[in-house]
Amino acid sequence: MTTRREFVLASLALWDAALARAQEHRHAAATTGSAADLPYRFTFLTAGERATLRQAMALLIPADERSGGAVGAKVDEYVDFVMTHADAGLQQTWRGGLARMAQAKDMDAFLAVQARREFSPQTEDEAFFGILKDVVCEGFYTSAEGVENELGYRGMTFAVEFDGCTHDAHVAPANWQPELRQKNKG
Repeated sequence: MTTRREFVLASLALWDAALARAQEHRHAAATTGSAADLPYRFTFLTAGERATLRQAMALLIPADERSGGAVGAKVDEYVDFVMTHADAGLQQTWRGGLARMAQAKDMDAFLAVQARREFSPQTEDEAFFGILKDVVCEGFYTSAEGVENELGYRGMTFAVEFDGCTHDAHVAPANWQPELRQKNKG
């Protein structure tokens, strides 16, 4: 018999495996010249599951003045793409978790209850909440919306000039050069 913790860890490992398969598929499709600007077509999530997921995403990472949140980042497309390439056990976990969430009369209250034992889940819903939260955060913070708008990252750029600290005590001496440290040979 497995514990809830083992279930969550196994589910996250399955997610990583599905993500790797999905990325392989995406790279293979890119080499065959598929159009990246076509609208995404959902292949795993049903319309109802997508609505439930989007409702939860909006509560987990809401839109604000910096970004469109998880919904604006289209994390549901990310979940669908990975789940399309996931094994049947993980797909069943997601379908069951989303179905139970869809039955909640108040999604905010339902998620709050599941989050209480986030680090030591006792029920399937609590275990699924941990997986859902991890995946939504991963999807958001690896999207352009999360990286650029929320975190303010502007890409691999460099500063042409950097004023640094202008206090006299912090200015390097005129002939200063960095010292290269050598490993101890003792």
